[in-house]
Amino acid sequence: MKRLILGLLLLWPLWAVVQEDDSTFQIARVRTLQEVLIKAGEPAWIREKLKLFIQKREENYQQESCFCEYDFFFQDTGSDLQRGSLRTVTDSLTAYRFQSQGLLLSPSMAQMKQDSVFQVAPEQNTVFGTDTACVSQPDSAYVRWDYLDEMLYQNLIRSLDKHFLRQHRFAVNGEFEHPNPNVVQLVFWSTKYQLDRGYLNLDTARCMVLEAERHSGLDCVKHEFCNSFALWAASRLIKLQLKDWTILLRAAYTEEGQPKEFQYQSQRHLALWSDVKKKRREWLDNKTTCRASLLLRPTSRKVQFPDLIDIYPPKSIEILNSKNRRYQMLQRLSKVPRRYVLLKE
Repeated sequence: MKRLILGLLLLWPLWAVVQEDDSTFQIARVRTLQEVLIKAGEPAWIREKLKLFIQKREENYQQESCFCEYDFFFQDTGSDLQRGSLRTVTDSLTAYRFQSQGLLLSPSMAQMKQDSVFQVAPEQNTVFGTDTACVSQPDSAYVRWDYLDEMLYQNLIRSLDKHFLRQHRFAVNGEFEHPNPNVVQLVFWSTKYQLDRGYLNLDTARCMVLEAERHSGLDCVKHEFCNSFALWAASRLIKLQLKDWTILLRAAYTEEGQPKEFQYQSQRHLALWSDVKKKRREWLDNKTTCRASLLLRPTSRKVQFPDLIDIYPPKSIEILNSKNRRYQMLQRLSKVPRRYVLLKE
């Protein structure tokens, strides 16, 4: 009896709280994320395999120059300009998309070291727009080749070098599944930059990367993708300050030829940046997003010079003149025949 009375006395405060009308109860919210199981630590075999990948890159990735059918697509999805609290779309070209299809001559990995260049023969070029401006007043500005040279020369396979290994740490994604048991997914992250991470699908038996993705933020882009002098000159000459700049790169490779070797299959490039530019006494906040993709398919078709147009590596800062080879390249690309397709808004 004494134990029963003692139990009731202990439960009395809890019962009194429940009876209060203004009692508040908090319900926890649960958010389910995609599971990625990362095994602790970095196994020693990872760096050994990646070093072998770098050593065998020339023999495993495109030993000979070859022709491919290419499909290049570029879109500037929006350029918003803000003056104070008012934001408007100011760039008339942001409503347009550009697509080019044709043949591409790709040099071998060994030839790339000898300054050989990619060459294209555009066959079908299409400008998609929402008004008749591009039809009534055709201009070379509508033929957008932005990022084609970057995707060809600054691809992920070429960027996986000793410098990349020093700046990143690697771990195995334990939840990754692949039909080939030798293929594992390695996630990586930078030890230097806050945002610089991605993954590599690595065939451990042959030390070959099948697929890769890299997501880089402003600090990484400024120091690894850009020329510091060019950024300094832009801030001085046109009062440009970068607020945000992120780049997402994806690449996939496929086996072709005998003996089997890896070639480009596809490339994706997404760039989002925000900058502040001073015009007269007013600071203008600009936000822009660009998307580009490049698909390549091996082909037996061939074309000869002068139908081929040299695509030179991009440069962060360069003075273009009539004698400059990139200037001549852009002039030839701007004159390729194109058709126009009106899109409904």
